[in-house]
Amino acid sequence: MEKKVAFPPLGILSRVAECYLRALGVTVVTPPATSRRTLDIGVRGSPEMVCIPCKLLFGNYVEAAELGATDIVMLGGPGTCRLGYSVAQQARRLREWGFEVRTHTLDLYHVHRDLLRLTRALTDGRPWHEFVEPLRFLVGLLNLTDALETTALLARAREREPGAVDRAYTVALERLSALRGLGDLEEQRDDILGLLRAVELDTGRPVLRVGLVGDVYTILTPFLNHNLEVRLGRMGVEVHRWFHYTGRISPPLPYPLRRDRGGRARRAGRRYLRRDVGGFARSTVGEAALMAQGEVDGLIHVAPFNCTPEMVAQSALIALQRERGVPVLNLSFDEQTGQAGVVTRLEAFVDMLWAARRQRG
Repeated sequence: MEKKVAFPPLGILSRVAECYLRALGVTVVTPPATSRRTLDIGVRGSPEMVCIPCKLLFGNYVEAAELGATDIVMLGGPGTCRLGYSVAQQARRLREWGFEVRTHTLDLYHVHRDLLRLTRALTDGRPWHEFVEPLRFLVGLLNLTDALETTALLARAREREPGAVDRAYTVALERLSALRGLGDLEEQRDDILGLLRAVELDTGRPVLRVGLVGDVYTILTPFLNHNLEVRLGRMGVEVHRWFHYTGRISPPLPYPLRRDRGGRARRAGRRYLRRDVGGFARSTVGEAALMAQGEVDGLIHVAPFNCTPEMVAQSALIALQRERGVPVLNLSFDEQTGQAGVVTRLEAFVDMLWAARRQRG
């Protein structure tokens, strides 16, 4: 039987994953965008108190299987808190529901460790030398993705025509999804990035700078976070995410030896969180500590409701807020979180940041 592989919706990262799989010669099944139906399936098939990323991802897996996927890449692994423990249960539940699929785990916190193993499994053990160009293509895609998203997050706050950045970004994503190899990428990279850089901006407009930290899945899923980044941009806020995709596949050197931003963040965060408590908590606290050194006007911490690592991170951010004086807004999300409440809290937080800036003169 022909192998048909599905990667769950995860922002622009899903498009990158699908481009990479096609470059490996794998047939790709694209699941529908995460929706209310996805959530309903996940709620029906998951324990009540499990976090909402687990529920949404299970719904994604079911929708992929319904489209004929034979192999599904599942997000989990021992380094990703409750999500890691849910993978085995979700695979078993898929079989109970009548879906004969093979499952493969990808740990977002240790992509450098899992990437080659997953590549080998999905290509039936082909020789390693055949993966060199696809891997170079993947790294190039991630670099382009970082540049696209960083440009969009900064430009939305200054666009002269409302919605211009989002329209350009949509076209750029379509162009990125159509790339079929390293040659295509090298030829079209500047043109794709130029779509966003061509948007007319009001460079003299005053804007706020807000650092966005917390759970990666929550940040990358607009359905879950109620389109948080776009809303902030339209409120005149530059959004500075704590993570970059290329950082997830950097060489796994010990943090004391790393001189990149990830290494500096880990060292900065040790004052507030000294040990790994699972998930992305230690990295996000470290990034928040760096951002609080004058890089941003405030911090927004997002997390799934009842997420243990992020609850610990939230406590560490209280200490950071007291010491550094940087305002922090905590937002937690589950299936009951309403859009109106999120928007109201964002507007109040942004108003407070503007008032604080005026007071500083």
